[in-house]
Amino acid sequence: PATRFCASSMSASTLSAPLRVAHSAGVRAPGGARRSFRATRIVSRAVAEDESSSSAVYQPAVAPQQPSGADVNAAAKKRLLAVAAASGRGLDATPAQKTAASSLIAELIAANPNPEPATSPTIDGDWELIYSDTFLFRSSPFFWAVGSMMGDTADFFYQAHSHQTGIFGGGVGRVVQTVDTKGGRLISDCVVKASVGIPLLGFSPVFAGYGSVITAGRCAAKDGTRLAVTAETTTVRQDDANVLPQLNFLNGTTMPVEDVMKQVGGGEAGPEVYLDTFYLDDEMRISKLEDGSVFVYQRC
Repeated sequence: PATRFCASSMSASTLSAPLRVAHSAGVRAPGGARRSFRATRIVSRAVAEDESSSSAVYQPAVAPQQPSGADVNAAAKKRLLAVAAASGRGLDATPAQKTAASSLIAELIAANPNPEPATSPTIDGDWELIYSDTFLFRSSPFFWAVGSMMGDTADFFYQAHSHQTGIFGGGVGRVVQTVDTKGGRLISDCVVKASVGIPLLGFSPVFAGYGSVITAGRCAAKDGTRLAVTAETTTVRQDDANVLPQLNFLNGTTMPVEDVMKQVGGGEAGPEVYLDTFYLDDEMRISKLEDGSVFVYQRC
């Protein structure tokens, strides 16, 4: 008779034996089982990461710190100093450099930290000219007064004076302006290199020497931005006395500029001219003449 098998009589070890053999032989589990195991691992990992992130300390986002007004001004001043140095204090400025300087000056004036510079004690002291959009010698109140008297013909005078001082390698050296509002004084010290040559022999000077033209005058604040200045005297100081000893008699000569201008103009006093300051801090001052000419000074 045929032998009958009963599944119920088979033990668990008997059923699991083929599975162990299949596993040891490298037989892979069915695809559905693999997907189930993989999904379980992914969910477990996500739960662990969520628990880890929920236990971390909350760190709020920090907004980037905006630069202060002082930092912005410092950057603009640094760029302006670079333009001034590259352009010979503006004397040799290219159109692009003039535009850059004008933009930086406007930026600083808009951020002026001193609303009334003319009456502030910060304005007092020695200031060296570092940039201008006009002739450097016009930093002197002597030329402010001359320009006031000459009116529309002043530009011709400035051009002639620039040619005279610049020929044969001459020119304007260091220019320092001293402001003393307490004492009511303003003094300009302009170093000039005077050269003499013979045009037919070339453009090299036969000799050259340095001297200073020092103009002193009265000054008083008219309002928060304006100083009224009257030139009184101009003194010639010959710094290179050994170059032209025969001209040493001019060294220290003082000319009564106001008296001369009173005689020419017929007034009781010399012409009163104005210097307006639109930017002032401990390091830099930006001032303008009545015709809009700009002078940038750095504290000495």
